[in-house]
Amino acid sequence: MKLEDHVIAPYIRIADYAIRPPFFIGERNLLDYIIFYVQEGRFEIQVNGQIQMLKEGDLCLLQPGDVHTIQGLTNTINPYVHLDFFYNPHRENSFVTLAGQLDMTSYEAYMQPRLHNCEDVRIPFKLETAHSGKMRDIVLKMIECWQLQTYMGTVEANQLAHEWLTTLFKQYMKPKPGVLSPQPFLNWITSYFAFHFSEPISIADMARRANLSPSRFTVLFKQQFNMTPYQYLLKLRIEHAQELLREGLSIQKVSEYCGFTDVHHFSKSFKSVTGVNPGYYKRNPHCLG
Repeated sequence: MKLEDHVIAPYIRIADYAIRPPFFIGERNLLDYIIFYVQEGRFEIQVNGQIQMLKEGDLCLLQPGDVHTIQGLTNTINPYVHLDFFYNPHRENSFVTLAGQLDMTSYEAYMQPRLHNCEDVRIPFKLETAHSGKMRDIVLKMIECWQLQTYMGTVEANQLAHEWLTTLFKQYMKPKPGVLSPQPFLNWITSYFAFHFSEPISIADMARRANLSPSRFTVLFKQQFNMTPYQYLLKLRIEHAQELLREGLSIQKVSEYCGFTDVHHFSKSFKSVTGVNPGYYKRNPHCLG
C-alpha cells in the first residue's frame, strides 16, 4: 500500500467517553480505526493474538482488520474515536462492529486501508511519541467538537482528526529522499517577488529563504533564470510598472508600488530596460509593441 494512492479525508463515525466498571468486549474485527485513550483505570487489549496492557495516560490506535478483545480491569474512563482516515464513497453506510463480528468479507467495500500495510509508515499499537500530550489534547477536542452535532462542530472535529493523523505521520513515517528536478527550490521565486514588489529585497534575504549562501544562491539562480537575481527582480518590477502605468496610476504611485527608492531611480531604471521614460510610456502605452 502507498499512502499516495489514497485520499486522506477523515470521517468520524462516533466520538465519546466510555465510563464503565470492569467489563469485557468479546472478539470482534474492525472496518475502521479506533483512537483509544486511557484517562483512568487499566485495560487489557488482545490484538491479533498479542496481549497489550494499558494504563492511565496511554494512547493507542486500533486499525482496520485488527481482531481484538477489550477488557477493563478496573473502573475506567476512556475517550475514544471511531473514524475513517481515508475517503470511501460508502463511508456513511459503514458501521462500528460488535462482539462476534469477525468475518468482514461481506463488508469489504467499507474496509479502510490499513496503515500497517503501508510501505512508508510503521505505527505501533501503543503510541509513545514526543507529541503524546498534544495528540491526547487533539483527541479530547475532537470529541468535544463532534458531540456538538452541528455542521461546524463536525467540520472542526474532522479537521482535528486530520491534524492528529498528520502529527502521527510526522512521528512514524520513514523519511523519503526528495524527488530531484532542475532546481525546484527556486520555483517559489516568482510568487515571492510578486508579493514583495514594494519592499526592499536583498540577495541575502532570498538566499536565506532558499537555505543557501548568497554566492551559491546567485550561481544557481543564474543557471535557472539566465540572469542575476537583481536583473530578474528589475525585469518583474518594470513589467509590473508598465501594467500600472497602462491602468492610469501616477508615476509617483507606480514608483512606490514597484519598490523603487524614488521617482528618479524609477525613471532611470525604467528607461534602461525599455528605452523610454515612464512619462512617455504612460502617454503612449503601445510604443513598445
